[in-house]
Amino acid sequence: MSIWVQLLVFGITGSLLYYGVYFGTPLLIKKGVPLIYAFWFFLWFPVISLFPVSLLLYHLEGNTWAWQDFLERFRFNPITQNEWYWVVGAIVFTIIFDQILEPLGKFFAKIPLLAPPNYLPAPFNPLKRMELPPSEFFGVYLYGNWKLIFIFIPLHLFAMLSEELMWRGFFLPIQQEIFGNWAWVINGLLWAWVVHACLKWHFINMLPSMLICPWIAQFTDSTWASFATHSIGNSLIWILLIVGIMKNTTKPQKIKSI
Repeated sequence: MSIWVQLLVFGITGSLLYYGVYFGTPLLIKKGVPLIYAFWFFLWFPVISLFPVSLLLYHLEGNTWAWQDFLERFRFNPITQNEWYWVVGAIVFTIIFDQILEPLGKFFAKIPLLAPPNYLPAPFNPLKRMELPPSEFFGVYLYGNWKLIFIFIPLHLFAMLSEELMWRGFFLPIQQEIFGNWAWVINGLLWAWVVHACLKWHFINMLPSMLICPWIAQFTDSTWASFATHSIGNSLIWILLIVGIMKNTTKPQKIKSI
């Protein structure tokens, strides 16, 4: 598969996400759609769509639908005990560098060209302070709201699995044939600066996490390893939500429940 086809898939996904964050979500908000539905629809729909698209590309390659062939093509190889140490190290590496580079995100977010949209709350907007424990999430009150977490976590997991299936499972092996040992760098930069162009104030901050996933996938030859790194690293937001759900706070006015 040519690099141009790869750029097309990365580019279409990034364009849909960019449109959703800067145009689609504000449009739905003006029409009265709650922020939590408007934002996460535009964030997750393009990403979850990668799942069927990756299966279509797999079919167009002429692969069979035998389960073992599917696992081998997408590199769903088991993670060995030794490789789990690398996965844990990758997660710790990401968390540490996220904290180290956090001031850069705040700096770039103050530049009008790179600024996040005003509707975006903390912790996604570095210019807004996050309440700890949080009492709300994208305009939805948290205390006792277990329904939110039971919906959010499965959708979040499926979105991350869809990304790993496409970017690491399908494209990374192709990129290794083209770029050799440097394929993880190409994969990570495309993931960061094309797919996640909507997070433009984080264009430096995102590099550790965006590069570590393709690196761990290439190093271990396992998409499960990159999925574990991706999902466990992002599970910190689940912990914050669960703490907010369990911690009783005064319900703010104009905050909805889900």
